[in-house]
Amino acid sequence: MNETRALARFVAETTFADLPRRLVDDLKITVLDTVGAALVGTRQPWARRILAVVEELGGAPEASVIQRGRRLDVARAAFANGVLIGAFECEPLTGSHASGTVLPAALAVCERERLDGVAFLTALALGFEVSARIARTAVGLETVRGFHNPGTQGPFGAAAAVGKLYGFDAEQLTDALGIAGSSSGGLLGFAWSGGDTKRLHLGRASQLGLESALLARRGVRGPATVLEGRYGYFNAFSTPPRLESLVDGLGVRWAIEPPSLKSYATHVTQQAVVQAIQDLKREHSLEPRAIERVVIRGAARIMEERHAAREPHDVLGGQYSLPFTAAVALTRDMSDPLVYDADAVADPVVRDLARRIELVPEEIGGHDTPGFWPAEIVVECGGRRCALRTGPHKGSPADPFTWDEAAEKFRRYTASILDPTSAAALIAAVNELERAADVGELARMLGGA
Repeated sequence: MNETRALARFVAETTFADLPRRLVDDLKITVLDTVGAALVGTRQPWARRILAVVEELGGAPEASVIQRGRRLDVARAAFANGVLIGAFECEPLTGSHASGTVLPAALAVCERERLDGVAFLTALALGFEVSARIARTAVGLETVRGFHNPGTQGPFGAAAAVGKLYGFDAEQLTDALGIAGSSSGGLLGFAWSGGDTKRLHLGRASQLGLESALLARRGVRGPATVLEGRYGYFNAFSTPPRLESLVDGLGVRWAIEPPSLKSYATHVTQQAVVQAIQDLKREHSLEPRAIERVVIRGAARIMEERHAAREPHDVLGGQYSLPFTAAVALTRDMSDPLVYDADAVADPVVRDLARRIELVPEEIGGHDTPGFWPAEIVVECGGRRCALRTGPHKGSPADPFTWDEAAEKFRRYTASILDPTSAAALIAAVNELERAADVGELARMLGGA
């Protein structure tokens, strides 16, 4: 019954010197990938609509909003940037989408307080770790209870990161986590009936976690057993949890290593299938209109009900659907994330293919590769039968990005948004983060100010 306090002590006592070198390098890759996702997010109409409301509310000009050329107060900036990061299903997954919940809060505070890169990276590591441990401890939060994981646990990671930036001791961090627990929320209804609520969850969690830390800084108290208590987080959001995994190996084995990133703008469970389809298309000439049959056999996890919609209402519904995403991948080059747009969702060829794709769940034993769910894709086209089994996708813990690979992806994803000189400057700034005297310079570069 001391798990919340144990996490608080860990955050308070851990320094940059305690972070493994590999973890620091991977954090920079994650930051670069997150920035790329946010820049793609600036092109999405739903993100622009949300940001218009945020900007109407105003606030003191303390922190930059990506590509908006203006600054807002730290809480609204964290909300806005979290929305942009999570706007198009291509943000890193490390720490259960902590890139969109922890990073915006930490970036905003670093800009306001003129903090350095060492402080920023340390706060990210600790906020990501808190998020990852809370996420992995819950059981059935999404699949049984119907909550959205980043929306529920995201405030904790953001609160931990901001508390670290302000030098909180363990008691203040316990209060910040306790307050953050009352900000947990976010329903998974969007996976079935569409809507833009998922685009809100990461940014809102970032904002509320940041505000929780600011409240604790002023002496507001929070429950000290907010996670493990009888009326705490896990009792409310989880079926009986694996509570021992919350603090097991804390400070020795990092839950965020190896990292988990995406290669394609779609749900993580579909990454390996899309990669296999891209490979099939390179090996065989497949005319989409001539495809007679598509069968996907694989782990039940990738084709559970929320990922099996045949007639999505919007882009997000498509990005969440295995058959629909497979149909998009068969008709378009998904190495460019922006091809997954409203036209793709409305394309009659895509919709016809999605209706006909056969999903065959299989029991797969002996598989324990994190972030990978095996499958086989069979395509019958023009009298030919093409088949390929999936492997771990690029960016997964089993096949992580190198710095050069992450930089190539960043340039590719932002090619229609940034000129080559601006892209190169951002890549260099992220690569030098631990030597940055003021992270606000990176934030202002991103803001376009």
